Amino acid sequence: MEKLISLYERLKKLRDSGVRMKDIAEETDIASSVLSSLYSTVLPMYINLLSAGEEDDKALDKALQQVNNVSKRKLLGCLDDLYDKVSHIEPRQPSKNTGRPFLDDIEKEAMKYLPNAGVYTGLYLAYSSSSFSDGLKVEPYLISSINDGDTIPKVYSQSMSGDYYAGVGLFSPFQIGYLMFNEQKRLQLALKVVYLQLPIIEYPNYLKGIYLTHDYNRNPIARRVLFVRQGDEIPLEEFGEMRTEVIPKEQLTEEQRAYYDYTCEPGDVIKSLMLVSPDRNIKELQLEKNMLNLFKG
Repeated sequence: MEKLISLYERLKKLRDSGVRMKDIAEETDIASSVLSSLYSTVLPMYINLLSAGEEDDKALDKALQQVNNVSKRKLLGCLDDLYDKVSHIEPRQPSKNTGRPFLDDIEKEAMKYLPNAGVYTGLYLAYSSSSFSDGLKVEPYLISSINDGDTIPKVYSQSMSGDYYAGVGLFSPFQIGYLMFNEQKRLQLALKVVYLQLPIIEYPNYLKGIYLTHDYNRNPIARRVLFVRQGDEIPLEEFGEMRTEVIPKEQLTEEQRAYYDYTCEPGDVIKSLMLVSPDRNIKELQLEKNMLNLFKG
């Protein structure tokens, strides 16, 4: 079983250097989808279970249960040959500086953390405070599984208008996750960033965090948000039929009321108004807060 760990370390080294999963699959005569499942889901979970004290066979069985295209018999039967072929693939040389070090660093780090993303794939409902009324906003989110050639996980969110929009996710091993979207048309930049606290457990049912976005007047607003897992990943066509909704406070179920109490208290939302620059008159800072207090009422 030590060879499984060595295989994962070798695959990770190749992926970190920029070698595509498709190219590795061609060199090893293994289907790209099978290799991706091994790298993004099976092997990371297997190693995590071993670290937690699980026996080898049980750890591998549990890890293989997370995918439907890899069998234990075939994996162990081809392991020696697979490891030998992977070991003979040369890592790529680092590419030249493209002049965008920040974005390049983000992509490079995201590639390192691709195996972590597999733990969070699936369909979620996100609960937060509504800007329109005293109610609970419910937004569908989809975190997609890793496909061949992906360097950053794809994530999707459903708008109030019924159109879903795509973004990118980053799930680090340091209990920090980010979901980033552009909520407006492509020619407009209106970033929505969800900051998630990632629990130290496998396949969590709840994720909590804070998201920063803009209201319709382009004023920044931050909210506490709670992600509740609904199940495995679904097709985008099916996700596109889902809708974001606002449930009035008086219609909440007992469970939804718990989500409301966590996300919709006055201190769970931070807003800002676009006034004349505070540099011209410091009193406008207090004016802004006074106006926001009036809106709360």
